[in-house]
Amino acid sequence: PEGKISVPTWRDELYLEFHRGVFTTQAEHKKNMRDSEEWVLNAEKYASLAWLDGQSYPAAELTEAWKKVLFNQFYDTAAGSGEAVVYKDAQRDYDQVRWATNEVSMKALNAIASEVDTRTNRGVPVLVFNPLAWERSETVTVDVQMPTEASDAIAVLDPHNRVLPSQVLSSDQRTHTYHLLVDVKNVPSLGYEVVHVVPGRKAFESDLKVNGWTLENTALRVTIDPKTGCITSLYDKASQFETLEKGSCGNELIAFKDTPKQYDAWNIDADFDKVFTKLDKADSVQLIEKGPMRAVVRVTRTWQNSKFGQDLILYEGSDQVDVENDIDWHETHILLKAAFTLTASSRAATYEIPYGTIDRPTTHANSWEQAKFEVPAMRWADLSDTQHGFSLINESKYGYDAKDNVLRLSLLRSPTWPDPDADRGHHHFGYALYPHDGDWKHALTVRHGYDYNYKLQAMQVEAHTGTLPLEHSFVTVKPENIVLTALKKTEDGNGLLLRMYEWAGKGSEVQITTPAGATGGTVTSLMEKPEGSPLNVTAGKTIIVPIRPYEIESIRLDYPHLQGQTRLQ
Repeated sequence: PEGKISVPTWRDELYLEFHRGVFTTQAEHKKNMRDSEEWVLNAEKYASLAWLDGQSYPAAELTEAWKKVLFNQFYDTAAGSGEAVVYKDAQRDYDQVRWATNEVSMKALNAIASEVDTRTNRGVPVLVFNPLAWERSETVTVDVQMPTEASDAIAVLDPHNRVLPSQVLSSDQRTHTYHLLVDVKNVPSLGYEVVHVVPGRKAFESDLKVNGWTLENTALRVTIDPKTGCITSLYDKASQFETLEKGSCGNELIAFKDTPKQYDAWNIDADFDKVFTKLDKADSVQLIEKGPMRAVVRVTRTWQNSKFGQDLILYEGSDQVDVENDIDWHETHILLKAAFTLTASSRAATYEIPYGTIDRPTTHANSWEQAKFEVPAMRWADLSDTQHGFSLINESKYGYDAKDNVLRLSLLRSPTWPDPDADRGHHHFGYALYPHDGDWKHALTVRHGYDYNYKLQAMQVEAHTGTLPLEHSFVTVKPENIVLTALKKTEDGNGLLLRMYEWAGKGSEVQITTPAGATGGTVTSLMEKPEGSPLNVTAGKTIIVPIRPYEIESIRLDYPHLQGQTRLQ
């Protein structure tokens, strides 16, 4: 109609076409940011469950930890654009957060373990706890002290006395202690299972094979060039698909000249990729480990003033390749990336962002697309067509780029202002290569990203009686397109607050199995204020709540009569 006002609408992110280096500068601070979030969130989960068992909830300690975590995500600090003293001060805060959350977590996990009947006919019990709200089968590291010397002949049994794949990595016969890898199966959702380490070798099946420079299990086959250290083949057996473009170098390290015209620590300029060096010569490529649990190829390189060590690891039963990095970095105005030239291609790559994902173009068709030559992400980025894809998962990085069929992860920078020594020194970090069929939704890349960041936690416990069984889930959340991100005691009253989000764009009926005894439930705001009608809690354990596509949902569960009077169920 006449006089109607047309309001321009921008249907995309508000991408800042500036300061792209802030995703990468001050790498150790970036790692501290990621790690500390996980420390506090896990501590909240464990402390909440222990609170239901009558333990006091460490609200003051957790609040102080959150204050330190969030203070050090102030924009200049998080951006890596502070002076050196800023990061020394931040490191002291992070050290305190790590100590405090470890104290909270260990106290809570010990309280939970005390309620478990860990007795067995023989062997040493080890509790393996899963901090995520879905069942997991994966490798966990275990440290255990046996009552007597067992040489290296020890085995691990699950709660049903089935032999689990395991491998001793190191041992000290004087103290009878062992550091080992165990492939635990079906660890319950936000719960635990108790395994037992017993003396004597017991046979188990391993799907891991090594043939020359090819590592293989039932899911993947990966081949490494012994001269360059390049991954020349990453073959997904499920879809019978070669992930890497023929003739390309997978996991190619590239050093780009990085001389921004201004704002050294803040910026990466659009022409950064014009001058570069491919680190395609290896000092050595060695198969350093060939056990039943993992095969490890170590690639070492030197370039200019720096040394690069990468362990390419394939685990028994795993559907991804892990890359563990030890880099002694002493460059100036260099940007280091790891690149993958893929068989699959698409006009857009997908990146994880807080509580969701975003598609960004791999083309440079206009000025807006051209500006996105470096973009931020959380735990992963994915490049897929409709049938096949590849997810590049990280544990402490935030900068990616994708162009045509090439996906790259930014690893390190080396600006000189305002910190003239930014990032010089030793760095240890990992990332993972996850080839898959279908798109990232079908491949459950969201879960893979959480799994890679939120590790299973194993601790030796005493053998004793208890009311809880050898395996138990405290909280489950279904369907699989829902992620439970937080479990904490409510700020007011005696309740638990569960926070979750939907990631696939599908409205769903969320079914939550909770610790027993809840008398009611309520949807709340992010500030824990009640919204809407009360929710029914069936048999004190099950609650169903609708969730809209991409919605963040918070649920309060009330336990008014339980504090100090209950035992976990």
